[in-house]
Amino acid sequence: MNEKVKKSINWIIICLVVITLAAGMARLIETDFGKVAVNNISITDESGNVIAARLYRPKNADATNPLPAIINIHGYQNDKLTNDSMAIELSRRGFVVISPDMIGHGDSSPVFDLVSILGGTSTGGMQSLFLYTKSLPYVDAANIGVMGHSLGAIMTQTLGTINPDIKALNMQCGNAGTPELSNVLLSQAKYDEFSLFREGLLTVDTLPTNEARIAAFGLTDSVEWNTTYGSFEDGTARRAALISMEHHFLPLNHQAIVEAINWMEESLKGGVSGLDANNQIFWWKEIFGLITLLTAIFMLIPLTNLLLATKFFAPVAGPMPKRYSAKKGNWWLFATINLLIGGITYPIFTQWSALSDKYEAIFPWLKLQVGNGVFGWLLVNAVICLILFVIWYRGAQKKENVNLYDMGVSFDEKSNKLDWKLIGKTALLGFILFMALYLVEGFFQVIFGQEFRFVWPYMRQFANAERVGLFFLYMIPALAFFLINGGLFLFGQIHQKEASTPTKTQWVWWIKVCFAFLTGLLLVWCIQYLPWYLFNAGPGFELLGLPQFSALWPLMLQVYIPEFLILLWMLVWFYRRTGKIYLGALMVSSLMIWFLAAGSVVAI
Repeated sequence: MNEKVKKSINWIIICLVVITLAAGMARLIETDFGKVAVNNISITDESGNVIAARLYRPKNADATNPLPAIINIHGYQNDKLTNDSMAIELSRRGFVVISPDMIGHGDSSPVFDLVSILGGTSTGGMQSLFLYTKSLPYVDAANIGVMGHSLGAIMTQTLGTINPDIKALNMQCGNAGTPELSNVLLSQAKYDEFSLFREGLLTVDTLPTNEARIAAFGLTDSVEWNTTYGSFEDGTARRAALISMEHHFLPLNHQAIVEAINWMEESLKGGVSGLDANNQIFWWKEIFGLITLLTAIFMLIPLTNLLLATKFFAPVAGPMPKRYSAKKGNWWLFATINLLIGGITYPIFTQWSALSDKYEAIFPWLKLQVGNGVFGWLLVNAVICLILFVIWYRGAQKKENVNLYDMGVSFDEKSNKLDWKLIGKTALLGFILFMALYLVEGFFQVIFGQEFRFVWPYMRQFANAERVGLFFLYMIPALAFFLINGGLFLFGQIHQKEASTPTKTQWVWWIKVCFAFLTGLLLVWCIQYLPWYLFNAGPGFELLGLPQFSALWPLMLQVYIPEFLILLWMLVWFYRRTGKIYLGALMVSSLMIWFLAAGSVVAI
């Protein structure tokens, strides 16, 4: 065994050890170091749909000592673990907490119907979950609360309306509610992207004088922020807490969790633990989850090196083409054009998805509501880039004497002929790498109950065959994008010269690649948020008279930009390691669509 092979094996072992330790620590924090039993459960709702959930049961809860319970409902495009900050902190204070996967999300049945939920005609299976919670022998059925974020807040209000015996409600980034609801805490994000939860206002500053909110509080004058009205004993307690946070991150906000803890302890008697609400440990679980995620992705490097050291896969790795590099001026020109195209097309082609899904209306098999926006954007950018590349390549053939080898496509320096045998080996290598990562994640998900994630769902097992099918379907535009934009364009048309060392080459290329790919998306984010954060003026696109581009899709950039930063680093590494565009495109697109297809909402 040579030294390179030994080094690869050692790094794989180190990665597995790190993942084991991090996943184990995440599990300990989630269970409050053994004081809370945490298990996955599932029930069948009144329509026969499966509702998956995470049950947090304090160890002292039993039939002789029933404890108050809280149903903790996530928002749109999230899952049961997205709000685990609330579940962890409430369960360690003596509450039984059940965090469900909303219909169409996570591991629940893929039959999401947004219209009926928004209209209050459906609880998305949450009514069945409430009845199940009441039936548990270790739950005090007379002391049950419900909390929910965003779309979960709408479900919270619906549940409270049809079940007057619910003793407490915490609607996070929700609407005003009604006077009939019992003990209502409204946790309002100062920077709420969704006008629905701002009553159509640019900012939340004037919400205290909103007629609906005044009526819901039983007042005749304005509602004061962070002031408790009414009585917990008769269910008239009301509070509007202003949280200096934007919509998506509110469940992770320290003060929002303090508000939720204090409210539930006041409303649901018997769950008081004496633990200060400021004593919070949930962020450590998120940090350890991030360690598992990043380590798993990094493990692809030594695993790739190990497989490329075999006789079978060795021909896949060749030298990087060196004959052509883009001139400095051309590089910056083409990179700038690319980032502007990406930035301009993103708000246009993503907003045709989700709440008004024009893609699904045309192609009914496209079931990932948020994924459809990504689908459209990737495909449009791939087509535009291919057209521009063909125009450039025809000229470069004559002026620069380039061929497909210089573009990282051909394995033969003197020929444009494709080597389908080596391309097939590359595809097989990519499949093995992906499956190895998928199985490793599955092992730790089963053994420790931990997904490889940070805040949002990333690496998790496919809940059903439909999600597997959607993975392969959405791989088509993703693979096209990374072969063209992340291949022909990046490593062909704007191919960079190598730096003085391989390490420097990796980092310099990555930084410049991020400029070419992400700066346009970053500008979209800045347009939306800087007027808000700097001047409290409201969402930038709404200030520009373009509300159709506001809310969901600029918000999603807070997921996509960090994700792209990591994926682009890997894309550069795979190209440098093989000298071809194929393996990087295959691996990066499969990771991206895995994150999307396994964790995104599936519509009916």
